[in-house]
Amino acid sequence: MSVASLASLTNQKLDTARRFIQQSQESQEAWLSVGLESSAVFQLRSAFNGLLKEVSLAYSLSGSLDVAKLLEESDSKQIVVPVLSELADLLTRKDSWYFQLDQAYLAQFECKSSASPLVQSDNLIGRGSDAGASVSYYLAKLVELVLRFREESSEY
Repeated sequence: MSVASLASLTNQKLDTARRFIQQSQESQEAWLSVGLESSAVFQLRSAFNGLLKEVSLAYSLSGSLDVAKLLEESDSKQIVVPVLSELADLLTRKDSWYFQLDQAYLAQFECKSSASPLVQSDNLIGRGSDAGASVSYYLAKLVELVLRFREESSEY
């Protein structure tokens, strides 16, 4: 698979995530917005995996989807890969967009059952929605990282 096609696949995932976010913000139905945001998170994670594949190809690494393994491999080959170092740092910081995106992705796999019957009351405190703002932020930061990586790798 060529670099252009990997980049194209990553771009497609980013665009799909952007469209899901846009639809979730335009939706009048809360249940639909939640589903669209969840879909956007999956697309962002897929785009992130695409970026890792691009990095692997550009630096002749194994193609793992684990940042730590790729960083370890690049260290053993004595190759400096700035994007991997940045991602490893971001993953250790709980306030970083990458850590939060990763947590949002993992939360999609949690099974949540309703143990109590549906309670209807005007004074309940509910979980609010940020109308896709968090997912939009993840998208913006991931796009920024992808573009920076591609610019850096085109200089070599």
